[in-house]
Amino acid sequence: MKNKSLSLLTLGILLALVLTSFASAAIAFSTVPTLSITSGSHTANITITPTGEEIDSVTITDITQNSKTIDLSISLVSANLYEITYTVPSDFGFYFGKTYSPTITAAGNTSGNVAQTISFEVAAPDKYENFDGNLQVNLDDITVEEGFGEDTDWYLMDKINADVEVRNDGIKEIRDIVVEWGLYDVENGNWIIKDKEKSFDLDDDEEKTFTLTFQLDKDALDEIDAGANNYKFYVWATGEDEDNDWKETSEYDSSEIDLQMENNFVVVNNVEISETVACGSDVQITAKVWNIGDEDQDNVYVIIYNKVLGINKKVEIGDIDSFEDSTLEVSLPIPANADEKSYVLEFSVYDEDDEIYQSENDDESKFSKIITLEDCSTTPKVSVVANLESESVVAGKEVTIKATITNTGTKTSTYILNIAGYADWASSLNVDKTSLTLDAEKSEEVLITLTINKDVSGEKELNIELVEGDDILTQPVKVTVEKSSLFPGITGLFSGTGDNWYLWGIGALNVLLIFIIIIVAMKVAKKKE
Repeated sequence: MKNKSLSLLTLGILLALVLTSFASAAIAFSTVPTLSITSGSHTANITITPTGEEIDSVTITDITQNSKTIDLSISLVSANLYEITYTVPSDFGFYFGKTYSPTITAAGNTSGNVAQTISFEVAAPDKYENFDGNLQVNLDDITVEEGFGEDTDWYLMDKINADVEVRNDGIKEIRDIVVEWGLYDVENGNWIIKDKEKSFDLDDDEEKTFTLTFQLDKDALDEIDAGANNYKFYVWATGEDEDNDWKETSEYDSSEIDLQMENNFVVVNNVEISETVACGSDVQITAKVWNIGDEDQDNVYVIIYNKVLGINKKVEIGDIDSFEDSTLEVSLPIPANADEKSYVLEFSVYDEDDEIYQSENDDESKFSKIITLEDCSTTPKVSVVANLESESVVAGKEVTIKATITNTGTKTSTYILNIAGYADWASSLNVDKTSLTLDAEKSEEVLITLTINKDVSGEKELNIELVEGDDILTQPVKVTVEKSSLFPGITGLFSGTGDNWYLWGIGALNVLLIFIIIIVAMKVAKKKE
């Protein structure tokens, strides 16, 4: 009986040892390698260690993208060391941030299959990798200058600024640095925007900062996949580093972008309008009205508004298909009596239900544009120069004034001429022209004749008024009136001046004789008394 019990105990112990050996048999994977998914041939190593068993086989799944496949294979190099090999065709169409997860499966002779998933983010193409670390790129700040987005949340048609710093951390020059940048659709392997800046050099420990400005315009719309939701903005720089025998060096920085795609959203964009507008003129406005939503829109219209200027204009736009635009063209009258200052014109976009379009963030589809009014004076563009045609201005005599009227504007104008402010010192007004039509920068003369009242002397004034529509120019003209003389020709007689001095002399002699005769007659009359 004891022998039988001992045999059973021994068998149990052996069975336990066998089970323990089975339980400890396993396959362990080393640290997951980083794979470089760029065009060309690549290899990566991984250690697979069996514990208490042997590995019968190891396989790895292929990668498929856009109906194209990268064949991955894995083979034993030495004890427990396996090598993954693969070749990426140049037209595979992806890099920069896309994540893939091929699976390595190791089959053991006791534990069965053990799988390990290799998850990795696709590395940048070789030319964009940092080869030596001397060239540094920092994407410091991203802002939406114009549009409905904010920071890294972008809407179609937004105008965006990105601040970039490029620095040489080495001890020697980096030359021929070219900065490239773009918005990348990670899911589809497609550049939405891609551009570059002119090349420059950086000395040791030198940096250059600048702002990239771009817009998600029609060209960007043509590249956008409405169903995609994984975008990145990249900035990278390449150059030749003297510290590394002028070999190429490169570095990049990136930021994830949330590209907002609405169902129903229409915006005004690319508004063109004169920065300065003359009062009393018409302002011409052109703009694009964009449907940046993924649904077609019907009976769209825009309201242009400014309360102070009395502008409240409805502009019919009509139907706009998804990701398409329509042109807005309108001419708006500017009041002639407006103040010379800046005004804000507000553009609001409405749907067929007379509701203003709103984004999912409750932002209303409104756009503002500033215009500045000038030339708002109520004085017409005309000048007046007045000169006396008479040699002197004497009380009781006529005086003639010649006025030269000049159109100082840029267009042909008609002026009504009026003379005022003379009634208390002159009369018998005569003006040879009361209306003038002048081309720009042309002049015409007007003769103004009036008679000075007999009891007037000293400085007097009249006004030449020119009226153009509702505008008026008043030009004062001053004249100095001399008192009338009892013997206006005597001075000429004795001074020998005047064309008919001898006639004035005879007249004066006659007056003198008459005066003597009167005195003699008065004396004779007294003697008779």
